[in-house]
Amino acid sequence: MQQHADAKEGYPDCIIFFRLGDFYEMFGDDAVVVSRELDLTLTSRNKGKTDEIPMAGLPHHAAHAYIARLMRKGFKVAVCEQMADPKTVKGIVPRQVVRVITPGTWTDSPDLPQSENQWLCAVHEHENCFGLSLFDLTTSELLAAEVSDLASVLSEISRARPLEILLPANIQFREAVESVANQAQIRNDDEITPEESDKVLFGIESEVIAGPALYAAARCLRFARACYQEKTFPIWRIASWNPSGILGLDQSAQRHLELVESTVAEKKATLFAVINRSCSAPGSRLLRRRLLAPLTDVRLISQRQDQVEAFVGSHNVRTKVRAKLSELPDLERLAVRASLFELNPKDLGKVRDGLHAAESCFLSLSGLESKAAKLALKADSPPDFSPELRNRLDRSLVAAPPANSKEGAIFQNEFDAELDGYMRLRTSGSERIAAFEDELRHSTKISNLKVKSTRVFGWYIEVPKSQLGRVPEHFKRKQTVASGERYTLNDLDEIAEEIESAEENFRSRELALLRELYEQAAQAAQAFHRLASVLAHLDVAACLAEVAVDFDYVRPVVDESDELEIIEGRHPVVERLAAAGRFVPNDVSLRAREQHLWLISGPNMAGKSTFLRQVALIAILAQMGSFVPAQKARIGVFDRVLSRVGASDNLAGGESTFMVEMRETAEILHSATSRSLVILDEVGRGTSTYDGLSIAWAVAEHLDQLVRCRALFATHYHELTELGETSPSAANYCVSAKQHKGEIVFLHRVQKGAASRSYGVEVARLAGIPEGVLCRARGLLERYEKGQADSVAQVTAADTAGAQLDFFGNAGATASEKEAIATLRALDLERMTSLESLQLLTKLQKLLQS
Repeated sequence: MQQHADAKEGYPDCIIFFRLGDFYEMFGDDAVVVSRELDLTLTSRNKGKTDEIPMAGLPHHAAHAYIARLMRKGFKVAVCEQMADPKTVKGIVPRQVVRVITPGTWTDSPDLPQSENQWLCAVHEHENCFGLSLFDLTTSELLAAEVSDLASVLSEISRARPLEILLPANIQFREAVESVANQAQIRNDDEITPEESDKVLFGIESEVIAGPALYAAARCLRFARACYQEKTFPIWRIASWNPSGILGLDQSAQRHLELVESTVAEKKATLFAVINRSCSAPGSRLLRRRLLAPLTDVRLISQRQDQVEAFVGSHNVRTKVRAKLSELPDLERLAVRASLFELNPKDLGKVRDGLHAAESCFLSLSGLESKAAKLALKADSPPDFSPELRNRLDRSLVAAPPANSKEGAIFQNEFDAELDGYMRLRTSGSERIAAFEDELRHSTKISNLKVKSTRVFGWYIEVPKSQLGRVPEHFKRKQTVASGERYTLNDLDEIAEEIESAEENFRSRELALLRELYEQAAQAAQAFHRLASVLAHLDVAACLAEVAVDFDYVRPVVDESDELEIIEGRHPVVERLAAAGRFVPNDVSLRAREQHLWLISGPNMAGKSTFLRQVALIAILAQMGSFVPAQKARIGVFDRVLSRVGASDNLAGGESTFMVEMRETAEILHSATSRSLVILDEVGRGTSTYDGLSIAWAVAEHLDQLVRCRALFATHYHELTELGETSPSAANYCVSAKQHKGEIVFLHRVQKGAASRSYGVEVARLAGIPEGVLCRARGLLERYEKGQADSVAQVTAADTAGAQLDFFGNAGATASEKEAIATLRALDLERMTSLESLQLLTKLQKLLQS
């Protein structure tokens, strides 16, 4: 237990996985935690004694699954391994911590999501300037950026969604980071000196990165190396990224627009789910990053569009390329595991097959007929298919190598003469055992005598109880078992020694050959990591082309203008989830220096929110380099897409829906520039009518006259349409609806002009509000619209008085009778069900009897 105590002292914030034979054991508080979090049985060491210690364990071969569960819950695990074979050690086996596993440094789990990067993030602050770094150890991507303000730091963190964030212990804005961390684990990180930074990053190629960005990268790498006990990492270069060249998408916009996560927890109800037709894991990750980080550089956007268009115009090539891409393993992550010597024989087979599929994929590109298409898809340098490694794997490995090297059957026959020799000895040994068994049966007349072996007792002769009288005297008894006796002979011991020697030599040679392959794979890792990156770019282009062809998307014009013009635009997600042919497309035309604000009115459920979102999603698709769901589109690049759509609250933070709405609206007003796209839906609805109207008017006016950005503003406040009539840069539009045979019909068509009414009572009826309540609402609405009531009480007394007098023939009707008559007059008898009629009659009877 002293070894465990030493490990716990060195890593007090970790759960210690302490290796004991074939199990990992946890002791003390760690045992209590894992028994609760992993549903393990809690036992104890020294049970019943004064030094009793809680204890829980799990099989070492199942550790990956359990560690993955702990990572998802935010724990850190320190793995304390046996450093020698217990068979070769007298006394206590030496043990030490060989690795610390955290959510941001977990590389070797089959549970890692294929479409997401596993980012470890670090922030470095220096003189009001910030360095930000992202490190994915599973793919060997180390990125660094310098940003000028905290808002940019928070925006990039919310965009990247890291699993773990390293912050200087004395940093002042921890709460702000926590607000956008999205359940990431936030850890204090010690200060880093220039000398330490230089040492950590020594020998790593980097782009033009300096100052805080470089220190942030060093923080990431220092933390990861500490987790791996200073093991050498496959970090080949530090890449810079420029947040100012990326379309701003803050956490609110990502959530409201449901880019990668749905508010209704349906994976298919996101933009990423709709456009993710990628064939490989690296392609899927790259597509997700592009969706969350569209570009603002028109030239780069155009290059991406060229790549998509190359595949759109070449159906046969696209089909062949995608078929080969589908055969690819995750070469990006395999390259990292190869560098860390974490591969197994099955992984080597994947590398071999992946390199073949990669070459076939590039050969398929030769079928492109257009010279422009060939140029669009040409890599910066000829791809390296690691021919030496691939040929060695072709010659050595069987078609389907096992995942565990102990399972054998890894190498082809005749690959290695020495290995084949040991294999023959193993085979001949088995044949000799079989012949020896036959000989003993013949000489002893014991027909059911058997020659067997176990790992503990080695080879032996087993005779059943019924035949013990026939056992010769020269047999040496070895063990008594329930079924009989076990014996040995000198001849058997000699054969067994030869077999064991052949087995040990075979195993030793097999492991030596495997080590050679692992070393060769590690040497080629950088090459096939670069290859994986090129293939990912091809995959994204072919994926977006497939989407464009299947869903009838067009290439938008993306330029530096201040225009936003979309003809027959469609919501990319809603049209996929709606019945075929049911989605109604719409146009929009905004110009920053001319008409740049649309005030959109219309009833609930008519499609205002859908229209707002589809415009924003089309802009995002265009700037990520994709084709878009429209007949025609021109997008003058935006610097930000700012969204406030949909109701939400923050109960855990003690904030109401209205407070959240105001916070998000405030962020928009502070962040918006003349090059931003702003979509706002029902601002001010969470408070009183006059407060809400005043706020909505002021917000719309601010966007219209001061920010002068392209904006869509949906509202139920009819008074706000006055702004659209008086401002030359604002216009009124509405989502149309009409009544047909007593029913409201939503046309979902956006047309010029303000809505004449909101149809709120009709929508309430569709939602299932009881008929009596609807009748009351219609009466109140009529009086309010005529301006004849100052209070609910006045409406109650006045709105049905005349009708009730006619019914009773005198002025002596009671209040209950008046209410009954008002209810009857407002009925829509043709739409009432039998049950509703009975319920209404019961209510009327009670009113008249009261």
